[in-house]
Amino acid sequence: MTIALGVLGCGTVGQGTVLLAHRRAEKIQHLTGFRPYVKRILVRDLEKTRSPEIDRSKLTNQAYDILDDPEIQVIVETIGGIEPARTYILEALRRGKHVVTANKDLIALYGAEILKVAMMLALKFCMKLQ
Repeated sequence: MTIALGVLGCGTVGQGTVLLAHRRAEKIQHLTGFRPYVKRILVRDLEKTRSPEIDRSKLTNQAYDILDDPEIQVIVETIGGIEPARTYILEALRRGKHVVTANKDLIALYGAEILKVAMMLALKFCMKLQ
């Protein structure tokens, strides 16, 4: 089974994430049962030179190309800073997507808010199952 990723940001961390997801897809599938593939990558500048291993057809400068895509199940935030990362994470959660971030500044300042939204959505989901 495959799982589509949307990566927000394609700097050093974002490019590394994209390349590792591709290079280690088989190992990840062996460990988890899910083979990840990067469907879309958010960038500020579509013309910027990037690693030749980055598939330019996956690049977008519109966050909602990723957030609104029903096939993308996991959002990996590598933008850093507070905004727009906070807004994108909250929007992703509200759309029922899983979110991965290592953004320590954002979590330190807004972790409680993000956790509250995630827990409220998880509770709503659990109530639908009953």
